[in-house]
Formats: sequence, C-alpha cells, structure tokens
Amino acid sequence: SSEVQAEELYMAYQDIREEYKQRATSEEYADKWDILRASANGDTVISMLQHPDDASCPYVRMQAILPVDRQDVWSFLELDNWSETMPKMDPFYNDLQILRRYKYKPSPTSRAVAMVLAKKTTKRIVVYGKRDFTFVSVSDIPRSDGVWVSGTVSVSTPHLPRDPSYVRGFQDSIAMYEVLPKDHETPRSLKC
Repeated sequence: SSEVQAEELYMAYQDIREEYKQRATSEEYADKWDILRASANGDTVISMLQHPDDASCPYVRMQAILPVDRQDVWSFLELDNWSETMPKMDPFYNDLQILRRYKYKPSPTSRAVAMVLAKKTTKRIVVYGKRDFTFVSVSDIPRSDGVWVSGTVSVSTPHLPRDPSYVRGFQDSIAMYEVLPKDHETPRSLKC
C-alpha cells in the first residue's frame, strides 16, 4: 500500500509465526536440531536447524531457564529499553529508531496487539559492513496455555529506504516465554 499499514504488518508477523510453528517448533523436526553450545548445568542451550525447505537460512534456537519473573524479562527486551539493554547482549548494536507505534485488533472480539515499527543499526562486524534492520516488533496476545509470545519481522518497503551507508539486514524471530511449574529447582523460573 502507499503507507505501511498495521494490518499488513500483523499479517507478515502471522506468516512468520506460522512458518516457525510448522518448521522450527513442530514435532516432526524436534530431533533434528544440532546443539551448538550448552551451559554446564543445561539451563541454556543454543541449537541450529538446517531445514530442508530452506537450507540456506538456518533456524537458531536459544532455550534458557531463567530464575526471574516473566515480566522482568519481557521489560528487559522491550524496544523502549534497548539503549540500556541491547549493548549488554549485542556488542555490535549501534542505535534504534522508533518509526511508528500501532495497536491492531486481529478480530472484533480479541484484545489489541501492540506493534512497533523500528530501525536498528549495527556497527561494522569484522569484514561485514554496518547493517540496518527495519522491522516490526509484535507483543502478541498470550496463547491459551498462558505462554507469552513476541516476534520481530523484517520489513522491506520503498517507504522505508535503507541508509545508503548501511547494508540492509534481515532477521526474523519468534520468542515464547513460559513460566515453569513451581516444583522446578528455582521458585520463579522462566523458560524462553
């Protein structure tokens, strides 16, 4: 369309979320993940899946059990906090520009979904040039099982041209935050 519309952004997010559900989190591929690294106690595991439908773009999964409240992690990762939190996680992070905020109701009876259209820039990474990522960040409606879901989807449109001094990057993600049962080792644990 002539402008970036909330419905278009939400539909792009839904497509990525469904793709992850079918490819990355389905039972069919549960045993196909290669563990790249795991912490000694097993609380953090980083894995990769080379999916046969798109072997050129692997899926990377990080699972972590965190002894914190879900809201604390959710707040830590909110875009409004990136100036403080992102440099702790990504040494190549440079800046974030919020372009527009949206509220979108997928149906008349559902709650509104919060979406933020943003542009992230990174510093030069060894042989790779500086990158700019234009994306929508979605805080989704909690699933019926209580799991909180969020995602980021790359956005490519002539209305948001890349900065000529940067290489346009693409990176999509889906995150699920699940509170573990109280009988887990720590009283308040979160599985991400």
